[in-house]
Amino acid sequence: VEDTLLNNLDNVERPEDGIEVILAYNTPTMLDIEKRLRDLALKRPELMLANAYQSRSKVENLNHALNLASGEMIALMDADHIVAADCLRKAWRWLATDTDIVQGRCKIRNGAKNILTSLVEVEFEIMYGMQHHTKSIMFDTALFGGSDGFWKADVLKKIRFTTNMLTEDIDATLRALEQGYTIKHDRSIISTELAPETAGGFWFQRKRWSQGWFECSFKHQIPVWTSPHMSLRAKFMWTWLLMWRVTYDALAVLLFPVLFAYWVNRGQVVLPINRYIIFALIYTMGSGPFEAVLSVVNAPKPRFPAYRVLLYALMAFPYTMYKNIIQMVAIRDHIFGKHDWVVTSHGESSAELEAQK
Repeated sequence: VEDTLLNNLDNVERPEDGIEVILAYNTPTMLDIEKRLRDLALKRPELMLANAYQSRSKVENLNHALNLASGEMIALMDADHIVAADCLRKAWRWLATDTDIVQGRCKIRNGAKNILTSLVEVEFEIMYGMQHHTKSIMFDTALFGGSDGFWKADVLKKIRFTTNMLTEDIDATLRALEQGYTIKHDRSIISTELAPETAGGFWFQRKRWSQGWFECSFKHQIPVWTSPHMSLRAKFMWTWLLMWRVTYDALAVLLFPVLFAYWVNRGQVVLPINRYIIFALIYTMGSGPFEAVLSVVNAPKPRFPAYRVLLYALMAFPYTMYKNIIQMVAIRDHIFGKHDWVVTSHGESSAELEAQK
């Protein structure tokens, strides 16, 4: 927290009227880090420490910070994010027009740590560098991903965040779109973050994301269809991201059970091959490697090494199936009323951070 906070305080280009940096958190007792942050706030008047004493969640921390925020634009960042120096200037180009929300491009900066972080690094480049940008162009809509997002202050203070949603960012996105606000994706507004470095951290992060999307699918699908403010293209995209996303994950995990049942029924191990299956196999198995290659071509410098693209290309199918399994566990947990929020742990020393500046 301290390292990224200092980096952002020192390096972000400031408008003429200056900036305020609100660090939202909650702790019932004084911690050593809070003492150090208070000392820093005395030296840096633009830093405001917002301890939401009665808060029990990240969402309550965010809403508490919104009550304190001033200015015309609010930028939301997770504590591990390092933002580009020109982020405010680039975001304001959009917000000064009729755009209400701008989502930037999130990159992973600890991709070299292990195989898992390498996969997440390429995955994020595909997601933020290609998929979000393409959807924004094709369907004239986008989403706020929870961090590296820039809002018109009056819009965000009206929308706020819902305390009982696991993915408060997607919920806020959909409520904003349903009310007629506009979102754009700008992949030139870059911030870097940390990927989970352990299998456990990855599991709990993605399970929360999956369960949160599942919640939003049932809460927002009909309002999306009935919203008078969303175009047919936007409604199609959000139907794809909401209901079809859930349906696809449920069907995808049935691939091997169906194949096994086919073998049992035939009494022998044979592959049911026809032109359609050959096409589907090539398309499915080739899409991951193809996206990985395009991601490194479109990635801003410094680009990640080519071997990570090769690793992702080889691991794309099992990696996707693993995420589908997480999705199914998330749905099961939701059905049985399990809504635990497990904080994702990240690790990076000050020396590592300094080496990557």
